[in-house]
Amino acid sequence: MPYRWFSEALSRYLGVVEQGQNRLLDAQQDACRMWFAAWTPAFPLPDSEMQQRVEGSLLASASLWQAQADTQRDLLLTSEKWLADYYRVLLGRLAEAGYHPSMDVLRQALQVGYQSGSAFNKVSRQVGHFAATNFSTAPLNAARDMRKVWKQQKP
Repeated sequence: MPYRWFSEALSRYLGVVEQGQNRLLDAQQDACRMWFAAWTPAFPLPDSEMQQRVEGSLLASASLWQAQADTQRDLLLTSEKWLADYYRVLLGRLAEAGYHPSMDVLRQALQVGYQSGSAFNKVSRQVGHFAATNFSTAPLNAARDMRKVWKQQKP
């Protein structure tokens, strides 16, 4: 059982790493295309084209950030599943050991540890999601706000 369990956990981890790597490579490819297009000479550029190039570059940067954040979230979920499986196996083995007051205390401690770890992981995922969605688009939002102010001040 331990070998199979460890093998499955490692296989899940490697699958998440592979998906994350593919996501990151796709985001990098899109970013390189966008950045290359932004630097392709075609001057003088109309304002709309310049703004489109700046926004495209910022969106490509946000995609890179998001790919990394998604991979971190997936790794966190994988580790949560691993811990849940570990606790389940451990509690199953303790149940097979029979009833003894000292074992009951150990079971309760494991259950409290598992519940508090699950709550902490949930909070970590929520904070990570907030950071990924809000911080990755901050430069794009700043550029859009700057454009609004610039248009209002333009004669």
